[in-house]
Amino acid sequence: MRLSKKDKKEIQTLIYRYSGPRANIGYTFEPLRYGDTDEPKLEEMIFIYADDFDIVLSALKSKYPLVDPDTGETYEAFDPCWDNPIQASVWHEILTQLDTWPAKEPELRLFIDSFTAWVRAHLKQADGIIVTGNL
Repeated sequence: MRLSKKDKKEIQTLIYRYSGPRANIGYTFEPLRYGDTDEPKLEEMIFIYADDFDIVLSALKSKYPLVDPDTGETYEAFDPCWDNPIQASVWHEILTQLDTWPAKEPELRLFIDSFTAWVRAHLKQADGIIVTGNL
């Protein structure tokens, strides 16, 4: 597991095993703040390549359908092509699931722990986390 950050103007990338081209399919995570019209700073975001996203995706998909408390919109399933606003209470359930995930490899446990630490740190100042796919 490694966290890459070339300079302060780029989104950090959390990598477990991915070794393909830099510009590829994946997911961006950013803080969700209801009522905030400012875009999150790049430094507040992380990116995970689709190849490394399976475990997180499994935990996310298990929580659908979801209702966005801000708009009342119902999301029937996780959308790999669009924004997926997920409120903090749901993230706490996902974090509990990931904390107990039976990782057989130390590198996988480190990857999961790095991801959950990022989510927890951002939930202290946000209403949730938005997951946006670029498929």
